[in-house]
Amino acid sequence: RKGIHFLKTVSKAKAERIWHDALRLGPLGSEKVPLAGAQGRVLDGDVLVPIDVPPFDRALVDGYAVRAADTYEANEDAPVSLELAPESVPAGAVPTTEVSDGTALEVATGGVVPRGANAVQMVEYSEVEGTTLQLYKPVAPGANIQVAGADMRMGETVLRAGQRLTTREMGVLAALGIGSVRVTRRPRVAVISTGDELVSPGEPLAPGKIYDSNATTVAAAVQDNGGEAEFLGVIPDDEAALRAAFEKARDDFDAVILSGGTSKGAGDLTFGIIDSTAQPGILVHGVGIKPGKPIVLAAWDGRPVIVLPGFPTSAIITFNLFVAPVIRRLANIPAEAETASVEARLAVRHHSADG
Repeated sequence: RKGIHFLKTVSKAKAERIWHDALRLGPLGSEKVPLAGAQGRVLDGDVLVPIDVPPFDRALVDGYAVRAADTYEANEDAPVSLELAPESVPAGAVPTTEVSDGTALEVATGGVVPRGANAVQMVEYSEVEGTTLQLYKPVAPGANIQVAGADMRMGETVLRAGQRLTTREMGVLAALGIGSVRVTRRPRVAVISTGDELVSPGEPLAPGKIYDSNATTVAAAVQDNGGEAEFLGVIPDDEAALRAAFEKARDDFDAVILSGGTSKGAGDLTFGIIDSTAQPGILVHGVGIKPGKPIVLAAWDGRPVIVLPGFPTSAIITFNLFVAPVIRRLANIPAEAETASVEARLAVRHHSADG
């Protein structure tokens, strides 16, 4: 078609500019997912703390809830004696006894601190004789108690829109009792391998055939960058089969990645199908990089279509250079930091080890 330039090499910067101008590169909307399936997803909105964490004053040790002033005179030679209440407070129970002057109540780690108590003394510094508790060490007010809201206080913003949910954020959401969360929808990416010589892993390998590694590599790379990849199969160099696969990908997915078929011959078939099916169609064929020169960048209705070179090294290099940043923008994931190298001279001589 007039205006298509097959293998007319342009710079990487120009290729990106031409391609990106034809794409819609914002996030794809949001969806609500259960917490168990949210790892790695990107928050679509701020998360406010719905409850104090912890929601009550809790004991940090096994021991006895007391009034700190009752323990000030305690030492190993002259322990103080307190009246021990008959009730004990295991974790998860709510105490009904109030601690008053000269009394104490047994509590477990994580248990609710009873009313009237302002400290917890560790069981290691105590001894019980009948209903009498002897303490051999004083405690200060607040000792061994985590007050309500010490970790997170109701109403504060604890996670921000755009944060990716890693192990740390998942734990925070669980601690808040949040069972589902609104996240950015992942871009759905169709992955298609083309070529008569390709065989999917696990199938018998006939003479002249090779196993298709690109589909697995590209699908994994899509997922690493926040997308959902679906492999539509190895498609032979047949116009009807290629057109059917591409039309399915065009109708059901946010992006299409093909590998193979970028050279003359078989490539002409792929190019013709893309350019007659997608609008505006092929924008770039050939970028001034090596390996990866014959990459094809196209678009349909603002959605990306890419034909990666068939050689595996070229495919993954061009994916990382061109496709990964686009997938990440659709998934609302920040761009990866660029690497840089710096020349420097060591301040002192350093000898490497033998070998």
